[in-house]
Amino acid sequence: MKEKPYQFLDPKLFRVLLVYYLVAYIIDFIGTILIYNQNDESTVILGHLVLQYLILFVCKLTYIVVSLWLTRNSFKKGTFRLGIIPIHLALAALLSFYTAFIGILVDIELLSSPTTLTAESIYIRGLGGLSFNFFMYFSMIAIVYAYNYFQRKKTDDLRTSTLKAELLDAKIRALQAQLNPHFLFNSLNDISSLVDENTIKAQNAIADLSQLLRKTLHLKDSKLVTLKDELLLLDTYAKMEKLRYDDKWELIKSIPQELNGCLVPPLLFQPFLENTIKHGFSEQHQKIRAVLSIQENNEYLEIMIINNGIALPSESPILGNGIGNILERLDSLFHGDFEFDIGNEHVNNEHFHGPVVRIQILLPLLKKNMN
Repeated sequence: MKEKPYQFLDPKLFRVLLVYYLVAYIIDFIGTILIYNQNDESTVILGHLVLQYLILFVCKLTYIVVSLWLTRNSFKKGTFRLGIIPIHLALAALLSFYTAFIGILVDIELLSSPTTLTAESIYIRGLGGLSFNFFMYFSMIAIVYAYNYFQRKKTDDLRTSTLKAELLDAKIRALQAQLNPHFLFNSLNDISSLVDENTIKAQNAIADLSQLLRKTLHLKDSKLVTLKDELLLLDTYAKMEKLRYDDKWELIKSIPQELNGCLVPPLLFQPFLENTIKHGFSEQHQKIRAVLSIQENNEYLEIMIINNGIALPSESPILGNGIGNILERLDSLFHGDFEFDIGNEHVNNEHFHGPVVRIQILLPLLKKNMN
């Protein structure tokens, strides 16, 4: 992420300081006016005060801006260091005597005041305005430090957020890169078993695998795809598996068409269905039926995969690389906002009558923006 060039006094901060200084100065001016008694010369006094305050306003503001520029390196770190305090104390005190010097000059040159410009007169007037000038200087310095601190924090938070997003993308790409070879090796093993049994089926399986791999290459940089595209990919996979197993393996899908625009991770279903083949067959399970059903459940997409293969062991099942990879991707994509459950059940419906293995996944319901 490219950072913006550092500005110790950007336009927004300067406007804040200007408004704050102007308000404080107006309040001080009103207080000064109220001190003077209203007499015959009040209009003259008011005119002199307005002129004097206008000149001092510009001179003080210029002094403070120059002081900020001289100490700008202390703001870059975003923290107030003790070593800078004596410098700010000296600059604040100097501001009071600098203001006294300008004020006396204005009195003498523009207002024809009998006041004389001496070290003593500057010292006395400087002491009189010391408290106000200290307050103004340090309050404006505090604003600058606070502003720079929060700007720095905002930049750091943005950088951290960007780095986290880049790390997440890199992790997901790495997991997808692991998944494709895993799927490829298993598919080649399936095809190799067909070569001696049925050459034509083997050739057709190779063609289907080629088509499937072309589709997966298009998904290389996709973290999410539409359910419609994922099901098309699944159909190609199922067709390839049917070449090997004929009627020994059957996939049934029960998915409302209105869910086609929902977003899911690519190659989500294939590892689970592959497991029905890898672990489902036995002497007692000569024919495997797998049912994939998807429905909307509140704000989640509920995915159910049920098969009538070998039951899971009573202890916690050990998940293979394919399913483990899927769960890692889901965790990275949805930051833990998903549910996964696998277990044995007894089902009696139009597809199954007896024990089955059930996989249930709940994902946040995301839909593709069609605008």
